[in-house]
Amino acid sequence: MLWLCLDFPALGREALGLDADLAVLGAHGSHRWLIAEVAGGAAGKTLTAGLSLAEARSRSPELQTRPRQPEAEREQLEALAHALYRFGSPVVAEVLEQAEPFALPRWRVSVEIGASLSLFGGVEALREQVLLDLLDWNCAARAGIAPSRLAAGMLAEAGETTPCLRAEDLPARLKPLPISLLPWPAATLEALASVGLDQLDALFAAPQETLRQRFGPEVPRDLERLLARRAEPYRAIEPPPVFAARFELHGEVDNVETLLFPLKRLTQRFAAYLSARAVTAMHCRLELRHDLGPPTVVPLQLLSPSREAGRWFEILRERLYRQPPTQAVRELHLSAADFLPVTGSQAALFDEHRLSRERQALLEKLIARYGEPCLWRPALADDHRPEKAWASAALTTPSPTLALPAGRRRRRPLWLLPQPKPIGQPAADDLPERIETGWWDGAAAHRDYHRVHLGERSAWVYRDLDDGRWYLQGLWE
Repeated sequence: MLWLCLDFPALGREALGLDADLAVLGAHGSHRWLIAEVAGGAAGKTLTAGLSLAEARSRSPELQTRPRQPEAEREQLEALAHALYRFGSPVVAEVLEQAEPFALPRWRVSVEIGASLSLFGGVEALREQVLLDLLDWNCAARAGIAPSRLAAGMLAEAGETTPCLRAEDLPARLKPLPISLLPWPAATLEALASVGLDQLDALFAAPQETLRQRFGPEVPRDLERLLARRAEPYRAIEPPPVFAARFELHGEVDNVETLLFPLKRLTQRFAAYLSARAVTAMHCRLELRHDLGPPTVVPLQLLSPSREAGRWFEILRERLYRQPPTQAVRELHLSAADFLPVTGSQAALFDEHRLSRERQALLEKLIARYGEPCLWRPALADDHRPEKAWASAALTTPSPTLALPAGRRRRRPLWLLPQPKPIGQPAADDLPERIETGWWDGAAAHRDYHRVHLGERSAWVYRDLDDGRWYLQGLWE
């Protein structure tokens, strides 16, 4: 196996959508400590992740903090795992927590890429594509590649960007690394360091039986897993059958502009979910939840299936601008339950349906901006009278298919006059098409239709069988 592991050092802050100059706090018993490094401002030069809150306050009294939200971290990590499904399988998402005070968690997503290398043009091309995709997520990530998941994670955390492709090369690649990169309890790491085993090369050289007797069976077992000599247990991420994602805001928000960032995050998660399941969707439901009262529901229906985050975001943004929430928003919730398989045209290699999709995207944006009643299309109606044979229909309503027997098919002009115009009797040399209907709705028609020439134009005329007069009703181009 060959694993690509992504380590996200600032996911605790990124999952909450915080600015770079805000810190996230974790807790262990009565202790509180910084769990995300402050990256901006003067405080960022003196504060690093792992400090206690008291020490951080002493260095930067104006420091702004937010409590950690493990549920938001888990949802963000799962969304990133869904986005990696197109690069291989299985995909594993892990939050490596430590029980000791001030011990920082590690947020990692790993994907097995051994079977996908030829598809993406090799290991380097695949790694570059993964990192390129992560740019849309606006998250810091470090990538490592190795035959074991644990080794790939250590290489990522150490900033080792050169892949290790063979298990026999692992000892040489890992030897210079400190044992602090291992996800072991602090007591075990301190005990190993106290006897001079503070680097992996010394740990590899130590007798395995001695390590087992002095430090327990977990140490040699994990070393075998690290060197890909023993199987690593994992629990792969499987997308659920329905999609539901939420984003809890830091306070009440009463303007659309502030809602756009969490909305973009939710549509990214939705697109990643659809990609992981290899499906598309036409419907979703956005709920804007308030402190008081029922949520504001924004249902959305596309004109064609899609799994593009930008398309969903654009339409939802237009809907919010047209109908902004009437109450302050506390939380956004996006859900979907109806999905469709990916068709050949949607996944076409050379994108020959791009123009059709662009037209549909434009229509969807216009509907979201001006409202569905303002845009319509002509649709067939089951009536023989030309003026009643069509009706206006919503763009999202499928058009019915009406078919006549082959012997009764007649050509009809697309250009009909708003009202039939009286004319003199024309020269009609074709057989008439008789229409007698409508007696049940008060607009009875008793007519004989002909196609004739009026000057240089081809016209559609009829003789009213009730009054004997002739009328012009349509023209052909």
